[in-house]
Amino acid sequence: MARKLEEAKKDPEKGEMIAKKHSGFVSTTFKVHDDPKLLKQSLHQKYVGKWNERIGTTQKLKADKQQKRSENIAGRIHEKKMRRIEKREKKLMRPGFEGRKQGFVNQNAA
Repeated sequence: MARKLEEAKKDPEKGEMIAKKHSGFVSTTFKVHDDPKLLKQSLHQKYVGKWNERIGTTQKLKADKQQKRSENIAGRIHEKKMRRIEKREKKLMRPGFEGRKQGFVNQNAA
């Protein structure tokens, strides 16, 4: 719209009529919605802000996923250690006796 208004103002026949019609709206300083350059700049700034926000959210999601992944890996390592400990404890149990092996059976007979 701003571009069409600028082009219409440049037209010699319609330019004066449009300038008179919009003279109440136009001040000495251009507002963002009146000047195509300023409009383009403001849109660019808006898109840059949205893009930076998008990058920030993707980086945050990436960091959260990496944190969760490292926690899961640590948990699996811990579970594996606990399974090995249980397996070792089970191996040290002697069938037919209570508890772990404390020493040889005939050790006190000497």
